[in-house]
Amino acid sequence: MAKEEEFVSEIGPEEGKVSISQEVIATIAGIAATEVEGIAPPKGETFPKGEAARKLVETQLAEGRVRIGIKVAVIYGHPVHEVVQKLQEKIKEEVEKMTALPVEAVDVEVTRVVFPEEEHLEEA
Repeated sequence: MAKEEEFVSEIGPEEGKVSISQEVIATIAGIAATEVEGIAPPKGETFPKGEAARKLVETQLAEGRVRIGIKVAVIYGHPVHEVVQKLQEKIKEEVEKMTALPVEAVDVEVTRVVFPEEEHLEEA
């Protein structure tokens, strides 16, 4: 098994460096997704916590910048393009704010549409 890649952020010559694991970035992105109206919780999960949300996030480091990929479900009745744009903005904002790492892109894959009554069935 390959060692998990760490993202490194240089703070300054005296302060040293900070290493942030991919899992931390994925967790921040997953939690940020829970705060966007129109995004449905992962199957079998309720917001705001859940390992399933983090498992739907992939992170990559390219030339000192983070690229994030996330799979989501959108609640029927919410305009998909607007929800996805808000999600991209929210994830970028939260990851950059919490880690000081620049986010190159947030790629979103909408995997399904959830009907409001389906949401309630999944919670039961």
